[in-house]
Amino acid sequence: MDMKVKIGVVGVGGYAGLELIRLVGRHPGVDFASAMDVAGFVGKPLGEVHTSLRGVCDLVVAPPDPEKAAGLDTVFLCTPDKVSHELAPQFLRAGARVIDFSGAFRLKDAANFAAWYGFDHADKGLLSSAVYGLAEWNAREIAPAKLIANPGCYPTSVELALLPLVRAGMLETGSEIFCDSKSGVSGAGRAPKADMMFVEVVESFRPYSPVRHRHAPEMCQALGWDIENFTFVPHLLPIRQGILSTIYVSFNRQVGAEELEAEYARRYSGRRFVRILGSSRLPEIGAVAGTNFCDIAWRLTHNGKRAVVFSAIDNLIKGAAGQALQNFNIMHGLDEAEGIL
Repeated sequence: MDMKVKIGVVGVGGYAGLELIRLVGRHPGVDFASAMDVAGFVGKPLGEVHTSLRGVCDLVVAPPDPEKAAGLDTVFLCTPDKVSHELAPQFLRAGARVIDFSGAFRLKDAANFAAWYGFDHADKGLLSSAVYGLAEWNAREIAPAKLIANPGCYPTSVELALLPLVRAGMLETGSEIFCDSKSGVSGAGRAPKADMMFVEVVESFRPYSPVRHRHAPEMCQALGWDIENFTFVPHLLPIRQGILSTIYVSFNRQVGAEELEAEYARRYSGRRFVRILGSSRLPEIGAVAGTNFCDIAWRLTHNGKRAVVFSAIDNLIKGAAGQALQNFNIMHGLDEAEGIL
């Protein structure tokens, strides 16, 4: 590739930032020009921030300064919601395209941010123009976008599993959807937290933020589902990374296995990162860890009137860095799997 796209990454100190750096490091079309962070990593070489990068990348971490971002074509924000809310418009004004890992631009209604994210959103214009980066479903809108709201990790696992059923009109209108999801500890980020210490997590298993989790409105928005009929309960697994979601749905009629198989095959035909296991196999975290794949399967129950749908992803890759790079490739007219497969 003759011309490389010059990128910057803000939030290089986090786990998602690390995975993104690993991916762009093998992308032939990327010039990783600027490593930035808002925490205590400024002034340190990346090999000190993440020891796995010793001898791999010698960039020194700088503070995020949009005025010095001239020449950066795309900036990835691996930053918390409020930080992305502040930085995204600044980098956009500086002429960069932005792919944001946070929830700062995922919801379309600004009024929802105070209740679900704890801050008032100041830019309704950006909310309306931001494109939700679920690559398998929104590629046409992603290609010309200036601002991508990268989906959350839990929503990616749930939406990829359910959207074929929703778009086909197969689910019972007004029925309850129950999502039971389990994630590795890396989903909580790298910041020190007492309840995420090794001795608190190992040989244990617990739910957290049940029912009122901030990802619920994001999922309902993407699915077009009433949040009053949607229950989401995440759990913490004593593993590093990965998500397994088990989802319970009701159909509006009797559905057969062949019809379900055909619908998923139709929706994801040619989509290299979604693997349909159908009704014969089951997803597992070990099969997707370290990859950008989403594995989906199901079991019909109650004579085809209900189903249990399963999906598995790596929360740091398909749920964050991998999907972000997938969106980057679509935005720049590159092979969608470049740097990922």
